[in-house]
Order: sequence, then C-alpha cells, then structure tokens
Amino acid sequence: MMPKALAYLQLISLEAFIDELKRRSLYEARLSDWIQRRDMFEHRKLRLTALDPTHGLILRYEIVYYQGLAVYSETEELKKSREEAKRRIAERLEAEGIRLLEGEYHTG
Repeated sequence: MMPKALAYLQLISLEAFIDELKRRSLYEARLSDWIQRRDMFEHRKLRLTALDPTHGLILRYEIVYYQGLAVYSETEELKKSREEAKRRIAERLEAEGIRLLEGEYHTG
C-alpha cells in the first residue's frame, strides 16, 4: 500500500521540477488546469505534480498562463495560451522520458 503524501515540494521552474524527478528516479507526472478567482480577478495556471511514494512527498510546479480580470467564458486567446503552455511542457517532459498523464496528485 502506498503511503499517503505528507508534504508538498513546490519547485520554481520546469527545469528544477525535471531535475528533481530524475534525482528521485520518478518518470511520471500529472498535469491539471486550475482557475483561481478572487473578487474580480483570476489566475489561470497549469499545475504539474508528481508523487514520490517512498518519501510521502508530492512535487509540484505551476505555470500561470493568464492573470488579470476574471473571464467567465474561455476566449480563443485563453484557449491558445493554455494549449501552447501544455505543448511546451509535454515536449520537454517527453524529451526527458517522463510520461505525462491528466489529473493531479494531492493529499485529499
């Protein structure tokens, strides 16, 4: 049985995330889309997570692809920004032999 993750390790760059995966011999990551709204503003981001079951740790890296006034219906520009960010992440991980899945690892 896999131990429940006890902590997050938030990384500041995609390169640091990849280096940490390699250091821990992890070859799978998950990608999810987040929208965080506060009042009339929002952040749209892609969250990349990976689980280190040996140490009960979730590695996490976030890429903000939009921040500004809240947009309640997705525009073509937002969709294009998200897809471009996803493509760059997928290409980079694939080049390192890391499998990318949909979803997210979390403590819940």
